[in-house]
Amino acid sequence: MMRSLVSDTLLVLALVLGVFLVMIGSWLMGLMDTEGGINAGQIVASLGVFLLTVGSLLGALLRNDLDKNIRAAMILFATVMIAFVGFWYQYLNMF
Repeated sequence: MMRSLVSDTLLVLALVLGVFLVMIGSWLMGLMDTEGGINAGQIVASLGVFLLTVGSLLGALLRNDLDKNIRAAMILFATVMIAFVGFWYQYLNMF
């Protein structure tokens, strides 16, 4: 029953979209000269980190049919993202 909540396609879509948003946010921060452009890049990158963390946590917690090593790696990845990057770490550094 839980497999229908978080399908393989939804899980991959969340993770790929998260990586894409982090990449776009990094580009914006690197290419913009104004403070507003850099702030926009930080917000986009923070949203990507949020999607990566939530996607990996939900995939690990709700998908019982995955191998236990894969689920453990997804939880470890989410923990590292929270500990070293944080959801809004880049956004809070603006102030």
